[in-house]
Amino acid sequence: MKKRIAVLFLAVLLAASSGTAAMAAPAEPAQFSPFVDLAADHWSFPYVYDLYTQGVVAGDPEGTFRGGDPVTYGETFKLILLAIGEEEPERAPDQHWAWCYIEPALSNRLMYAFNEEFLDEVPSRLEVARMAARSLDLTDISGESPYVDCEDGYVVELFEKGIMEGTVEGDGLRYFYPDQPITREEMSTIIWRMMNVDVTQGMFRHSNYWLDMLDSVPLTTFSDSQFGKDDKGRVTYSGGYFTRGIDVSGHKQEIDWNAVAKDGIDFAIIRAGNRLYGKDSSAAICDDSWFDRNMQGAIAAGMDVGAYFFSSAITVEEALEEADYFLARLEPYRQYITYPVVCDWEFLGGANSRAYGVDAKIITQCVAAFCQRVEEAGYHPMFYFNEYCGYVKFDLSKLTQYDFWFAEYAGKPSCIYNFQMWQFSSKGKVAGISSDVDMNLCFVPYPGATRRPGVTPEAPSESSQLPEPSPTPAPTQYVTPVWP
Repeated sequence: MKKRIAVLFLAVLLAASSGTAAMAAPAEPAQFSPFVDLAADHWSFPYVYDLYTQGVVAGDPEGTFRGGDPVTYGETFKLILLAIGEEEPERAPDQHWAWCYIEPALSNRLMYAFNEEFLDEVPSRLEVARMAARSLDLTDISGESPYVDCEDGYVVELFEKGIMEGTVEGDGLRYFYPDQPITREEMSTIIWRMMNVDVTQGMFRHSNYWLDMLDSVPLTTFSDSQFGKDDKGRVTYSGGYFTRGIDVSGHKQEIDWNAVAKDGIDFAIIRAGNRLYGKDSSAAICDDSWFDRNMQGAIAAGMDVGAYFFSSAITVEEALEEADYFLARLEPYRQYITYPVVCDWEFLGGANSRAYGVDAKIITQCVAAFCQRVEEAGYHPMFYFNEYCGYVKFDLSKLTQYDFWFAEYAGKPSCIYNFQMWQFSSKGKVAGISSDVDMNLCFVPYPGATRRPGVTPEAPSESSQLPEPSPTPAPTQYVTPVWP
C-alpha cells in the first residue's frame, strides 16, 4: 500500500499562461523567485516555489528552472514516485541517472513495461495522466468524457474528482490535448497536487485500488443473516427463492450425473471451451472434449443446464469469435438449455497474462459484445466475475443489462452490488463426482427451468431422445484441449 495513500492528486492539463484552473493551490509564497527565469507573478510560481522549499524540485547550476521544457520519462518517474511517498532509490554509478526509478515505476504500475533506452524520451499528456492515476491506485472506470479529444478512463476519472479541468477553447468545447508533452512548470503543479489533495473521499478500497461507487449498478439486496449452512455443510439462503447448482469442465473427467441429480443439485453450468490466456501462448480457442458427455449426462438425469466459455478476449473481434464458436457448440442442446449462457472472462497469470495492462474499457467491451451475441442467438446471457474483475477489470455500469454471476468462496457474499448467481465454493462435495467441485446458488427462477428447491424430479426415461452433438467447429486456430 502506498505510504501516502490518502493525500493525493493531480491536474495534468493547466490553462495556458494566463493562469491555472480554479483548483487547490499552495499558500501565498514569498514574492521573490529562486530562479532567474521564473517570475514571482507567473501562474506556476506558487507550486514550483513550494516544491522548491521542500527540496522536491531544483533548478540548474546557472539558477534557471526552464519551466517551459518538456519532462522526460525519467523525470516523470522520479517526481511521481516521490509524490506518492516512495523512498529515493540508490543510483547505479554505471547506469543512466534515472535507471534506478524503472523498477519502482513498474511496481507501482506507472507503466506495465519499459525499456531504459527511452528514459530521455518525452511522454505525452495522456501517458503522464495514466502514470499519475495508476500510481494513486485509481482505475480507468469512469463516466462519459468531458473532452472532445480524449475519452481515456484515467483522464476522465481525474476530471470527475474535480482535479483536472482541461482547457475550454473559444469554441466552448473542452480539450485535453492528449498527444502534447507536459512541461516542467505543469509537472510541478501535478506533483504539488498529488502531494496535497485527497481524492479518496467517497471512494471505497478494494485490494490495491480506490474505487468509485457506480450509481447505475444496483446495490446488493442480500444480508449476512440470510445465509447459513445445511447438515451437509452447504450454504443455504433464507431470503427467498434459490436453487443449488454446480459448474464443471473437462477437469472433472467422468461424472455420474444420476448421482449428482439425487444429491440435491438442481442445475449444472457446463464448459464448452476456452481461449489460452498466457502472454506467450498461441491464444488459440480450445474445445472442452467432455462438453457433449457432460451435457448429455446432465440432461438425461433430468437436470437444468446452462453453459459457459472461459474467455481471455482482449479485442471485440476475439470476443465475437469466442461467442460464435460457443454458440455453434450449444446449438444441438438449444431446447434443453434453461439456465444462462455465460461469458467467463477471468484475469489469470498476472504479468504473464495476455490481458496484462489492457484497460477496463476494452475488457468491458469484450464482455458486452460476447453477451450481446449470446442474447441475439436467443439465449439468456450472463457474465462471471470475482471481486477483482468486477471492481477493477470491468466497468459494471456498462453491463447492467446482463445477469451477474459473482464468485467468492465464503459463507456470506461481500459484493456491494447485486447479483443473480453466486459461486460460493470450489471445494464442494457432490455424489457422482470424485473430486472437489464448484458450488453455486441461483436466486432467479429462470423460465423453462424444471427443478425447484427441494424437489428432485424423475429423470427422463431411457427411450427419451437426446440430441446428437454436432461436429466441433474447427477453424485452423482451434486446438485440442489445454486446460486453463
